[in-house]
Amino acid sequence: MSRTEPRSYGDRGPARGGRRKSRGRRRAPARRRTTPGDIARGTIRVIGELLFTAGVVMLFFAAYEVYGKQFETDAQQRDLAQGLEEQWGEPRGPDSEPLPGSANARMYIPDLDLQWVVVNGVSQEDIKYSPGHYTGNAEAGEKGNYAVAGHRTPGIFWDLDLLKDGDTIVLEDRENFYTYEVVEDKVVTPDEVWVVDADPFDESNNDDPQRALLTLTTCAPKLSNSHRLIVWAELSDTRPKDQGMPESIADMAPENADA
Repeated sequence: MSRTEPRSYGDRGPARGGRRKSRGRRRAPARRRTTPGDIARGTIRVIGELLFTAGVVMLFFAAYEVYGKQFETDAQQRDLAQGLEEQWGEPRGPDSEPLPGSANARMYIPDLDLQWVVVNGVSQEDIKYSPGHYTGNAEAGEKGNYAVAGHRTPGIFWDLDLLKDGDTIVLEDRENFYTYEVVEDKVVTPDEVWVVDADPFDESNNDDPQRALLTLTTCAPKLSNSHRLIVWAELSDTRPKDQGMPESIADMAPENADA
């Protein structure tokens, strides 16, 4: 009687259809060690993101400083205009020292399609929302120099550099409209205060000026205060208010501006 010996499969594994037994657990990949270069790159990335965020914030802030404040300026100008009309409608009282920040006159620049109430004083607070008249200088229409300072912001003197010789600037006070024509412009350093003298063109006339001048001063270039842009104009016409507005500003009447 023959016996059948069990068949050995050796290293070939189990019969077809069977499963090979696992020989052990697979090792997890080794973690990469953090190097100084990784730390440096991460630090630079974080700093870059912070700088980008700060840049965006600064951009929005700068845009507000340049354009956003125009809404505040417009609102303040409306209040000043109302106060000026009320002041002109009252009987004239005794002359007194003008109060800083109070309304002085109305100014029109038709070539820039802009008008403002000019206030008394040129401190930062006085001219926050308006051009300001150098107190102690000539008044509108008088011989001497009606000198005005204004910020280089939209709605104030942003485009003052666009004025050219022959352009008109009109001042309005209680009784008259005074038309001045631009005669010269110049960029100077802040210490050159002679530009607002009674006669900037001939200092020998400062004690007895023979011309009625208007001087506008603002920062130059835009968004910088390193220099000053100066525009000078000379009186060419005086028109009593009962004769109506000068033709050059007829379409800029306050009632038209509010329409």
